[in-house]
Amino acid sequence: MMENEILKKLEDILKELAPDGQRGLDISSLKIFIKNYKNFIRVSEKNEAKQTIPFDEALDIIKAFLEDKKAFPRIKDVIDFANDKLGIDFKDQKESREITISRIISRIKQKPKLKDTLKKAVISIRNEVVHGTKEKPTKKELITAETYSKWAEIIKNI
Repeated sequence: MMENEILKKLEDILKELAPDGQRGLDISSLKIFIKNYKNFIRVSEKNEAKQTIPFDEALDIIKAFLEDKKAFPRIKDVIDFANDKLGIDFKDQKESREITISRIISRIKQKPKLKDTLKKAVISIRNEVVHGTKEKPTKKELITAETYSKWAEIIKNI
């Protein structure tokens, strides 16, 4: 399959860059991209086979979405999304992004209906961002619109 070949190339590139990463090159975005790409491939394969995605895999996809810094550049954006769209009452936190996201995922585990709420929220935000853009959107608005479009396509199938 073509996607698996691309994934192999990406992983090879990551291995080649590892020494540069030890010397200070930031390769974390590539690592996150590869992780998201693996999730995308898994979802695509399940959709092609018309299989349902297990709840744990759906949580991994949701976690990857919440970790996407194009969708949520600041930790405050993640907290605002959780509070406004999911009805989770987080106070201002001093926790790290990773801990905050794991707390959101644990809430979704406790209340699986939140997964459906999240799906609706992502599609709603995508519609607002894509259809609500000005005649001449800024580069940041275009990137945000593309990011939410991508995630809406992935998340709607979980």
